Amino acid sequence: MKPESVIKKILCFGLAVAATVALGACAMPAPENANDLTSGSESFVEDGSPTEDRSPTKARKYVIISGNPVNVRSGAGSSYAKIGRTSRGKKFALLGTENDSAGKKWYKIEYTSSQTGWVMASLAYIEGEGNPPTKKKSNGKVAYLTFDDGPSANTVRILDILDKYDVKATFFVIYHRNMKSRYKEIVKRGHTIALHSYSHNYSKIYKSEKAYFADLKKIHDYIEDVTGVDSKIVRFPGGSSNTVSNKYSKGIMKKLTRSVEDKGYYFHDWNVDSTDASGRNRKASLLLAKVQAGAGRKKTINVLMHDTGKSKKTTVEALPSIIQYLRKQGYRFEALTEDSVVIQHKRNKS
Repeated sequence: MKPESVIKKILCFGLAVAATVALGACAMPAPENANDLTSGSESFVEDGSPTEDRSPTKARKYVIISGNPVNVRSGAGSSYAKIGRTSRGKKFALLGTENDSAGKKWYKIEYTSSQTGWVMASLAYIEGEGNPPTKKKSNGKVAYLTFDDGPSANTVRILDILDKYDVKATFFVIYHRNMKSRYKEIVKRGHTIALHSYSHNYSKIYKSEKAYFADLKKIHDYIEDVTGVDSKIVRFPGGSSNTVSNKYSKGIMKKLTRSVEDKGYYFHDWNVDSTDASGRNRKASLLLAKVQAGAGRKKTINVLMHDTGKSKKTTVEALPSIIQYLRKQGYRFEALTEDSVVIQHKRNKS
């Protein structure tokens, strides 16, 4: 055999062996778990990152508003800034709870997708935990004692009586000269100082919306300057249902009851009238009887009285009996705040 033939056969044999080895490697079985790329217990997706934990998460709780309306604040307490307002039936995710300095409970809620807020627990309830509050059992009986047109020579006497019975009240004030110490005393003793009017002159303030708000701003700024209180609680002279205002601007009350709230104020009327404004120094026994009849079986009452010096001495005389009677009927006394129940007359349709 020629040498060339031998060399040729050897090369062919070598190529055949190499091909066989290569085919065998390709035919080897894959690992039992092709995705098990590490020896640890952690599993990985294709990009090498850990897989999402899909264990069940704790169910969220929700707060349902039972009051109407309810302020949403930036912190747990009425002293915190108002960031919004909500109403009965609204539902928010519960984020936490906290008590304020007075011991009142507040709920932290997811107010919007990007903002948290706080609402008073007494004005809401947690979904699925007990029954929602009913009108009959929600908060007991509340009496708001309110005094219009002060301060006056009677103010300190009224404050002394309120202190004696541990009662907080609300004073809807107007401008009086040389009374700065009395405005300050109302606030110092823990009562609410609210806005009635600067001039209390119907022909001026009810001439137009512009005139009303000019007067309101004037008393607001004066009270803030004297006491430091930025009051947003308002009572219209004559109430929101007064018709005297029509003499100066037809239908103005219907406009004002909308616009005053649009500007961030809260107006309150009354549903119990002591009738002390119906005459000078009406008998104290008559004032008490009017309050008794007016309260009736109402759950929440806003009692109208006046703080106007010499003509209302009997209001001061009747006050202890009024407090004692209402307390025996199960009422607790509160000063008005921005979170209080709002008593308003029917909107003027004229």
